[in-house]
Amino acid sequence: MTGPHHPGPDRRQVLAAGAVGTAALLLTGCAGDPPPARPGPPADVPAWAPGPGDPAGSRRGGRVITAWSDEAQSYDPAVGWDLHSWEAISTLLYAPLYQYAGQSGGPAPNAAAAPPEVSGDGRSYTVRLRPDVRFHNGRPVTAQDYVYTRTRLLDPALESWAASYLLGIEGAQAVSERKARTVTGLRARDPHTLQIRLAEPDVLFPALLCMPYTAALPAEEIRRLGTGFGRTPVGTGPMRITRYDSKAKRAVFEPFDGYFWRGTPLLDRVEYRWGIDYPLQTLQLSGGRVDVLGEGLVASQAARFTADPAVREKYVQQIPVRGTQWLSVNHKRRELKDPRVRQALNWAVDREQLMRLNFGLSDPWGSPFPKALDRYRRTAQPYGHDPGRARELLDRAGIRRLRLEFLHGTQDPWPLLGQVLQQQLDAVGVEIELNGMSQSAFEDATARGEGDLYGTHLYLTLNSALELVSSNFTSSAAYNYTGYANARVDELTARARKGRTPEEANALLAEVEEELVRDAAGVYVGSMNFLAARAPHLRNYRMRGETGTYYDRLWVGR
Repeated sequence: MTGPHHPGPDRRQVLAAGAVGTAALLLTGCAGDPPPARPGPPADVPAWAPGPGDPAGSRRGGRVITAWSDEAQSYDPAVGWDLHSWEAISTLLYAPLYQYAGQSGGPAPNAAAAPPEVSGDGRSYTVRLRPDVRFHNGRPVTAQDYVYTRTRLLDPALESWAASYLLGIEGAQAVSERKARTVTGLRARDPHTLQIRLAEPDVLFPALLCMPYTAALPAEEIRRLGTGFGRTPVGTGPMRITRYDSKAKRAVFEPFDGYFWRGTPLLDRVEYRWGIDYPLQTLQLSGGRVDVLGEGLVASQAARFTADPAVREKYVQQIPVRGTQWLSVNHKRRELKDPRVRQALNWAVDREQLMRLNFGLSDPWGSPFPKALDRYRRTAQPYGHDPGRARELLDRAGIRRLRLEFLHGTQDPWPLLGQVLQQQLDAVGVEIELNGMSQSAFEDATARGEGDLYGTHLYLTLNSALELVSSNFTSSAAYNYTGYANARVDELTARARKGRTPEEANALLAEVEEELVRDAAGVYVGSMNFLAARAPHLRNYRMRGETGTYYDRLWVGR
């Protein structure tokens, strides 16, 4: 069968659709609604840390409970990277030198006193520190703490996932390879002046200074707590951790009185609870037992909150994000080394149908970079749906029938999308064998280069497609498990990284995207959205895709 194929709904889809009506009654019924929260006293907040929202009308007091499916990997910013860990280290516990401004702006001073002074060659950054920044133990932060934090991150004994992001600093590679103990490009000129020298210009470096893994850490507390630092860390952020209970599956955060953005945070307490599966999370939100779903709405639950406009208005807030979804392709397999086969897979996929099953969490998109990027002019032509063209390309490649293994874990939406892809690709002569496993087993298998196809997604945290390409599509990329190699992509990416302005880098990245489309490095399926789910009594709820919920400016209303 070579024409378009539109499979009917399977049992899981029918059950999901049938649940919408029942859930709507549950979500809108009065029985589970919490009593209105009493607003606290007015708050006099002249300004708060960079980010979205306005302090006008803010009030003090109240508690917020956030639900998570799993325990955090670690609250140590050099170790944790899952969504639970990332929100805690990004918005509660740590304050990096710079923080993104507004809902979509770039770096603005946070723990730094001013923007960095950059040398004429683009390699040297001098950062003046605010003198009023303190750790949660009360000790003032100095420039030497930043030198220590970055050196620790690069120590191979720590095995930090973030170490590769700092290898552009002069001397960082030597420390990561155990050839040196100090980073030559890091220097504390005085207690409140940090100097960083890069091996070469890096257009991403200002954004890296916004990342939580670059925030100052106290060496004495890391020595004292040892591995316990990952559960009860000492940071510089708006809240400090006061309780961590693995058995009870909860962590409690309370305001840090010495926080340098005076007057914030507004809340009395934030509580994280985990071990709650997605269906129960949505029931607890509608019943008033939790206030925020930390991971937002997932595909299997999104229909319950989006089918009824009144329910959507009450609980859902769409957050602009820069994220992309694609199928990673095993380039080490003989048939998949042929770009015509990879192009055929791209033309065979009906993205419109796939994304309808994602309930607003992604838009259909046949290109590797997210739809919306700052100061970026796209020249690549995204793939569409053309099964006839797909079959023609397979014929040219000498393939009448192809059998591929599709790996997936438990993470939405890939188990369901895998079933639909199985039917779509069968229409052009590609048989998909679904191989489901636990999420941890999936991550291990893909890291070993197993499987022919598997779903991948990435939210950009550095506000540039360079992050996507450098981490996944260059031949030496840390997460290039598929064996993809393209000399032109490598060369253009290296030049873009050395660009002196985002515009200069983006012009080269447009060529990279063209090459990734032409070469079909992956099967591109969607540009991601984020649907935040929060209780209606929360006021000034703000979030960015790079961070998470901004608890420092959130307050409880009526």
